[in-house]
Amino acid sequence: MGDRRAAVAVAAALALLLAACAPLGPPPYATPAPVGATVASSGEDGFTHAERIALRVWARTCTAYRNGSAWMLDRTHAVTNRHVIEDATVIELTDYQGNAYHGTVAEYSESDDLALITIDGEFPARGTVAADEPDPGDELTAAGFALGGPLASVSGPFVERRVNELDPDGAQIYFVRMLAQEGNSGSPVVDAAGDVVGVLFSSDLEAFAGAVALPRLQAFLADDAERTRVDASC
Repeated sequence: MGDRRAAVAVAAALALLLAACAPLGPPPYATPAPVGATVASSGEDGFTHAERIALRVWARTCTAYRNGSAWMLDRTHAVTNRHVIEDATVIELTDYQGNAYHGTVAEYSESDDLALITIDGEFPARGTVAADEPDPGDELTAAGFALGGPLASVSGPFVERRVNELDPDGAQIYFVRMLAQEGNSGSPVVDAAGDVVGVLFSSDLEAFAGAVALPRLQAFLADDAERTRVDASC
C-alpha cells in the first residue's frame, strides 16, 4: 500500500509540474467576437502599436479548427507559434480593424515554437523586433485574441529566464507574470518602447506565461534560418 501511495503522490506532483507551464494550444474554432481594445491605449485611433500589429489566426487542419494570435513582421509576413499553424490546410488572419487576410504559405521552426505566415496581400503596419533583451523587472505587454477575441492586452513584469518545462533540452524562455489564455498563442510580447522582445506560447492559465526569447526569435527570422514548410494537404 505504501508503494502505491508513493506512486500516486509522484504522479500528482508531475501533473502539477506540467500544469504550471501548459502550452497555449489553440482552443476549438470560435465564433468571431467584436474587435476592440480593452486596456489603456495610445495613438489617434485609440489602440497601442502592439494592438495594431496583432492578428487573430483561424487555422483549419484536416480534423479540427484552431484559434490563435500572430503579429505583423512586415508587409507580407506574420509571426505566430508553430503549434498554431502546424498541419494547417487553411490559414485566415484578421487585424484590429477587422481586415481579413489569407495565409498562402506557412513555415515553422523545428527547435522553437515559432512559425512564419506569408499572406496574399499587404499589412498596413509592421512590428519592430527589439535589439536588446529585457531585464528582470521590466514591464512587458502581450496583445492578442484570448479565446478567439476580442482583442485585448495584458501586462506584467519579466521575472527571469528559465528552462522550458515543455522542452527541457531546448533554449531557455522568458517567464513573465501575466495572465495569458488559450488563443493568446503567438501574441507579440513588447517592451515599454513597443518593440517585440518575444512571442507568447505557454501559460499556467493563472498568473504566469512563457515566451520564446528574443535571441531565438532573431535566429528564426535570420535570412539563413532553417524552416520547415507546412504541408497543406490531407
